[in-house]
Amino acid sequence: MNIGRRELMFGAMASLSAPAWSQGIFAQADKKGRLRFPENPKPQVDFHAYFDRPVIIRSVEEWVTKDQNTPLIRVISEDGVEGVVRGSTKAPQTHEFFKLFAVPRFFGKDARDTAEHIRRAAREDYEFAGLPYWSTLGQVELAIWDMLGKTAAKRCAEFIGPVLQENIPVYLSSNRRDTKPEVELAHLQQRVAETGVRCIKVKIGRRMGYNTDMTPGRTEAMIKGVRKTFGDDMVIYADANGAYDAVKGLEIAAMLEDYGVALFEEPCPFEDFEMTAQLASAIRKKDYKLKVAGGENDYALERWRWLITNRGFDVVQPDPMYAGGIFRNLEIMKMARDEGLLYNPHFPRNGADTAPLLHLCATAPNLWGYQEYRSREDKLDFAHSPVLKPIKGDLKLPAGPGWGIEYDPSIWKTATRL
Repeated sequence: MNIGRRELMFGAMASLSAPAWSQGIFAQADKKGRLRFPENPKPQVDFHAYFDRPVIIRSVEEWVTKDQNTPLIRVISEDGVEGVVRGSTKAPQTHEFFKLFAVPRFFGKDARDTAEHIRRAAREDYEFAGLPYWSTLGQVELAIWDMLGKTAAKRCAEFIGPVLQENIPVYLSSNRRDTKPEVELAHLQQRVAETGVRCIKVKIGRRMGYNTDMTPGRTEAMIKGVRKTFGDDMVIYADANGAYDAVKGLEIAAMLEDYGVALFEEPCPFEDFEMTAQLASAIRKKDYKLKVAGGENDYALERWRWLITNRGFDVVQPDPMYAGGIFRNLEIMKMARDEGLLYNPHFPRNGADTAPLLHLCATAPNLWGYQEYRSREDKLDFAHSPVLKPIKGDLKLPAGPGWGIEYDPSIWKTATRL
């Protein structure tokens, strides 16, 4: 009982001592380079401008489908409007986080203040912050955006706005290291013929592998094979998933440059961000065309500030869910844009699952290159429309409100609510 009174008093004091939007905000450099909390920070999207009365969240739910146990996140407003997204890939392992943090953070709250709810989360739950925590909150935040878009009859991209492009070029992400190069090349040939993509991403090295390859010589054989099979017109990206240190990474970068590879993704272990920045600097000094990218596992805005200010990447790749949602993604996008860096978000999905990615990309002034699409498509075992597939290498931004995907109500009859 005493704890409850203490928390109530603290909440009242906090509301009196600081502007609402400053709860949980991160420091930024002033004109003298000093890191300071902004005095009057504003969210990049103010939902109050679109709704003249509260949009109260009546329910925050996690479901799994009957056939494949696919996680679905649903929020429902008091007006009965639903917002739905497929859950984070971390959802099956983070259900306790969902119950302990995501539901209380949003249930019964005004959805117009979602940015504030997220910022309060950063401030009040700091002892639990990490990828499992932020991916849990991020998936619910995406569902709230969908619900608000459907309430206002607006595409989420129009909230972010303006829409700069309707057609988003995608690359095929093979996502396999356990195959022989010839097997992977045959798979990619088939998928390129089916989708018309103009860019391919392959896996190199061993994930977090301390300078080792999956099998001896596989990395160069894979890169050489893609170039020989698809010719000079195919754009190639290479993803190391933290395989190398700065010295070995520079050797690999030289090989990638020789084959005309455009992107070297997550070359070093993501937590060793100084090593990544060191390698990126060394690659620039070589005057290579190869760009260094990363950030899919980074969630702390303070770390993003350091990586961007110190040019740890040429291309930033925050994940819409892992980084804690759309509002935090927009902060990262803006920081990168202000420093002249490029934006190429991480979201390894396919079909309707790509919708949030498309809305972010459609509005990003510093968008770069091709965007991610799984070459081995997941079967989306829930009834929905429209069905999104690449046409001549592009995905079209959905036309409907929210993220633009309608979920057949029948799916809830066979799914299990957790």
